[in-house]
Amino acid sequence: MFRSWIRWILRGTTLCLAGFLGYVLLQQMQSNRPLPVMTEPVFETIDAGMEGFVYRQSDEGRVQWEVEAQRAESHESEQHVLLKQVQVRLFDRQGQEQEMQLEAEAGTINTANGDFDLRNQEDLIAIELANGYTVLTPHVHWVDAEQTISTDKPVTIHGPGVIITGIGLVAELKTETLGVLDDVHVQITS
Repeated sequence: MFRSWIRWILRGTTLCLAGFLGYVLLQQMQSNRPLPVMTEPVFETIDAGMEGFVYRQSDEGRVQWEVEAQRAESHESEQHVLLKQVQVRLFDRQGQEQEMQLEAEAGTINTANGDFDLRNQEDLIAIELANGYTVLTPHVHWVDAEQTISTDKPVTIHGPGVIITGIGLVAELKTETLGVLDDVHVQITS
């Protein structure tokens, strides 16, 4: 009889443990249900973005300059557009002939005043001028009101028979003048 009681106690304990284990497994399965798939928004911190962006500045119907980018992103609260893979073309006073062209990895354009900054992390920006000169620098700043391009970074200018290096540059389109600001070195080539 004593053995019979022990068997009943062991069977009861086994059934209770099996029931408890089944309850825990059922609860675990319900809480581990796959959550609905949430996709992040395409533009997390921006209000608008687009592929294939073109921005033109014109005066009296003549295009002064044009900024083209593979990707552009903007914030409604700011008047800046962030640009990726940028190409800039500046035209003569008649808006017919291209005076200058450059490409950069990234940039920012202020849509309120037309100023822009362009920069490269890896390669230098090559500013190709219509007169055959090329300016190399990692950063360029354009001030639209003054029609100037400037940088405080190292520059190298290649032209017919000359190589000029230095720190900083200011180029005025209205007067067609260009100046290297500091540590200027000139090498005459043939």
